[in-house]
Amino acid sequence: MDGAPVAAIREATWQEYRADYSQSPLCKKREITLWNCSVAKREYALCSSQVVNRTAGYMQYRAAKAGKLVFTYPTTERPPAGLFIYTSNANGDASVNFSSGGYRYELVDPLRGRSSILVTAPDGQVTEIACGINQTLQINYTMRLMYDSGIWIP
Repeated sequence: MDGAPVAAIREATWQEYRADYSQSPLCKKREITLWNCSVAKREYALCSSQVVNRTAGYMQYRAAKAGKLVFTYPTTERPPAGLFIYTSNANGDASVNFSSGGYRYELVDPLRGRSSILVTAPDGQVTEIACGINQTLQINYTMRLMYDSGIWIP
């Protein structure tokens, strides 16, 4: 096997799965909210164009405090290969990782249970931001985007 996902993932379409995604206020109307988290007056989201591959489309992580955007990674809309790493585990859990400014970020999306953001500082200290239940990183269309974009590591 070449590491390619099953046909149900490779052939998933936006039209089939659009109802499975909720819209984050951090993502534009034309974008997909691949993952989101709201805690107190803070909002976090992984936003994406509807089509992403190795040469077109984009994914961006965005964070806001009291409605004001305070962090965007990457700063420009560009294909995610080399910027993000997507992992899907045999138990159904999934995560997206990236690094910026010496910090490592992990968007954790368990199949069962609450999502979270793990932020590892340059000194190794880990901060966990507890979120609600997402389970959007396991949707077949999300997985297709991760595979097509080259960030799914089998």
